[in-house]
Amino acid sequence: MDEVIKVNFMRPMLVLKIRETYKAPYHKNKYLRVNIADCKSAPTFKKFMHQFTGNWSSGPYDVQFVIKEGGFMNQPAYYTLVRVEILDGKIVKMVKDSPYSKKTYPIWGLFADARKKAKELKEKEAKKAARKKTAKKKVVKKKSTKKKVIKKKK
Repeated sequence: MDEVIKVNFMRPMLVLKIRETYKAPYHKNKYLRVNIADCKSAPTFKKFMHQFTGNWSSGPYDVQFVIKEGGFMNQPAYYTLVRVEILDGKIVKMVKDSPYSKKTYPIWGLFADARKKAKELKEKEAKKAARKKTAKKKVVKKKSTKKKVIKKKK
């Protein structure tokens, strides 16, 4: 049973620095506002993240989104969107599966959905172009011939 988790892009996402014994919020950039447009492909996401990671220390980081809102005296529950490895301020690796639960991170599903939509759009445009090509026929104008009226003499 694979659970489908809906990613919450409405609230800022929490950045956690992963240590050997614990995870802690990263104090330089505690929150990131990630849009769905930034998650269309891995290169797009990396380009978006490089705006922030230039001064980050090397090591693994989690980017987490709110899965359950907190209320009075309750903390919100977070779920990991992606785990990245940073080296000298650049993303060197995006981890696909969680090392603990062995589940795929939700960002990979977003990448697959975006690829699928792009492929469908490309096929749709190709069909449309093919239809236009076959629908265009040369229009041949017929020459109209004037009929001569012969007058009868009386």
